[in-house]
Amino acid sequence: TEFTKMQAVALGCDANKIVILPMGVNLDHFKFKERKITPGETASILTVGRLVEKKGHEYIIKAIAKLVDKYPIKYTIVGDGPLKRDLQILINDYDINSTIKIVKTLKDEELLNIFNDAHIFALTSVTSSNCDREGQALVLQEAQAMGLPVISTIHNGIPEGVLDGKSGFLVPEKNIELLVERLEFLLKYPELWAKMGENGRAFVESKYDIKKL
Repeated sequence: TEFTKMQAVALGCDANKIVILPMGVNLDHFKFKERKITPGETASILTVGRLVEKKGHEYIIKAIAKLVDKYPIKYTIVGDGPLKRDLQILINDYDINSTIKIVKTLKDEELLNIFNDAHIFALTSVTSSNCDREGQALVLQEAQAMGLPVISTIHNGIPEGVLDGKSGFLVPEKNIELLVERLEFLLKYPELWAKMGENGRAFVESKYDIKKL
């Protein structure tokens, strides 16, 4: 990413000797699907990522907790890791076990089925206490390739891989209030999902097609 490049430049590397080559997406594997919802259907929000601090799962959980009484929502986190117990305790504390499920890491075909069933993708990454951070966060390009509107954070290389306001929304790290606002906007106006999904797919095709790369 450009962000990573500038970290290298700050350490003294010659910018003219650096070429940026993003992680690519196999577009034959991550197929586009127009996202829409029928009256009375529950909106499905998805996160895929290890259960570690830098993925920021706790912030989207807290945001979901503020919206469950206003909108029919189900939220699935696919992943495993050292924070599984802590995150489950947080879910229990908010009494939203019927809304949020943590699912162990799945095989590719099972994961694609969950992507296909989702309406919105979220990845609220943060800089962890030991300074661990995301790089590109390839899963955001995979989600956009499949037509999902995305919500993520202004964090490292993520803003380079999401069209803020067009294929999704970006919010500052740990900003639960704005996260709730953006998520509620998507839940309130599902008629926007299809266009955002089209924008995301076109963006990934132009910049992240692994065959072109």
